[in-house]
Amino acid sequence: MALALPLVVGLLLGALAPPAVAAPLGPAPLAATPAAQDAPAATTPPADGWTPAAAPPSGFDRTWAADTTLEHLRALIAIDTTNGARPDATSTLPNGNELATARWFEAQLRGLDGVETHVLDAGEGRANFVARLRAVDPVARPVLVMGHMDVVGADPGRWTTPPFEATLLDGYVYGRGAIDCKGPLSAELTALKALAKRRAQLKRDIVFLATAAEEGGPNVGIDRVLAQHRDLLGQPEFALNEGGRVRMDGGRVRSVNIQTTEKVAYSVVATATGPGGHGSVPLPDNALAALARAVARVHEWRAPVVLNATTRLFFERQAAVESDPLLRAAMEALVAATPGTRDFDRAAEVLSEAPHYSAVMRTGQSLTRLDGGFRNNVIPSDGTAVFNVRVLPDDDIEAVVAEMNRVGGEPSVVFALDGRPRTAPPGSPVETALFRAMEEAARTMVPDVVVVPFMSTGGTDGAALRAVGIPTYGILPIPMPLEDELRMHGDDERAPVRGLGWAAEYVYRVLLGVAG
Repeated sequence: MALALPLVVGLLLGALAPPAVAAPLGPAPLAATPAAQDAPAATTPPADGWTPAAAPPSGFDRTWAADTTLEHLRALIAIDTTNGARPDATSTLPNGNELATARWFEAQLRGLDGVETHVLDAGEGRANFVARLRAVDPVARPVLVMGHMDVVGADPGRWTTPPFEATLLDGYVYGRGAIDCKGPLSAELTALKALAKRRAQLKRDIVFLATAAEEGGPNVGIDRVLAQHRDLLGQPEFALNEGGRVRMDGGRVRSVNIQTTEKVAYSVVATATGPGGHGSVPLPDNALAALARAVARVHEWRAPVVLNATTRLFFERQAAVESDPLLRAAMEALVAATPGTRDFDRAAEVLSEAPHYSAVMRTGQSLTRLDGGFRNNVIPSDGTAVFNVRVLPDDDIEAVVAEMNRVGGEPSVVFALDGRPRTAPPGSPVETALFRAMEEAARTMVPDVVVVPFMSTGGTDGAALRAVGIPTYGILPIPMPLEDELRMHGDDERAPVRGLGWAAEYVYRVLLGVAG
């Protein structure tokens, strides 16, 4: 995939002083939490992009936080919580296997002053986990911090390292879930442990939630928690979830993208029908040939560009940190121009060449499955294709499907929605105390950082929370360049070791800022 943004992995790896060989991290007991030391009153300017410009918060031990988050992550990666099919057909693990992780979380927090825990067994190895750090004298509603325990599958044959064995290589921790979402959960757990020492200073409870089934499947995750265990959440005023980004470029943190809304995901199935027959007699109305033509046209089709309040502000602020001058100029032109004008269309065309920006501007469709035929010498009478369609929050999926039928242009091929249309929840406002705390923490750690409201192209549990009136803000708090973000759900998923401590401190600062 050609990308206009420069990928800075070489610079990043050089800064991380890699070991000579890959080293499995292996299971090991977590060290006891040392006594936190007060931070110095001032600090020298950071020597690299991993060191925050500000002194650590009073009582926050950066070395302990980094080490503890790494230990959390290696333990979580070692618990295979694959949701869905595993390449290893001999596996006897339950689908998701979140119960094992929930029990691990419980063990980590057991006996911690002011923390109550709940393992919510959903049956068949599935579970959710809730921990509540109670303030001594709360005066405000709780803040919820969360992530999901399940991960997508991983084919060991395509990985450099064993996907369910945390491995240190070139300054990174490799393993399935390193960034989605076990790395963020690890940082959140570290922050919660540190905040438990300041319980008397908290003005609101902090609720930690780890969910099941975020990566698909039956509704045993966030939907089950909201339907059956909502009382355990304590009517949170707002929530901190996955979904955003801390973007590095040139070895520095340049932007913090906070998810305030997200696209809505659908499956659209294309079905082709036609006469069957013997492969020795070619038929002009072959169903698979028609399917191939229709699918190719829809694959190439681009939905119109539509900016909403979040994406317009995203491009306006992103232009300040975009390193590619052509893309930067296009962003500036896009937000300045009137939709439908020549200047707007030209700017959109330039940005559309970068897939990660194109996906933000429009409803998008990705071909994910093709099925048809059963013998090499038989012309099948039908075939199907599946598109994963991500619509903008205000878009009309039925109108999108109608356009796919028009673009496909084959009478024998019909595109149809799998399921029913859903109403997108409202976006989360940027005026809340939590959003302001996320901004302040980012600018304290990196004074020249650009904080950007962000629409996620992928789906998260945040949509379910927004739907019930809980403003939710997404962040993947581990700083990384775009190249590493694109490993999410892919092979060799990894998190930079030095980013783990940064992530734990950021989450700590955010929660202390809104609850302290």
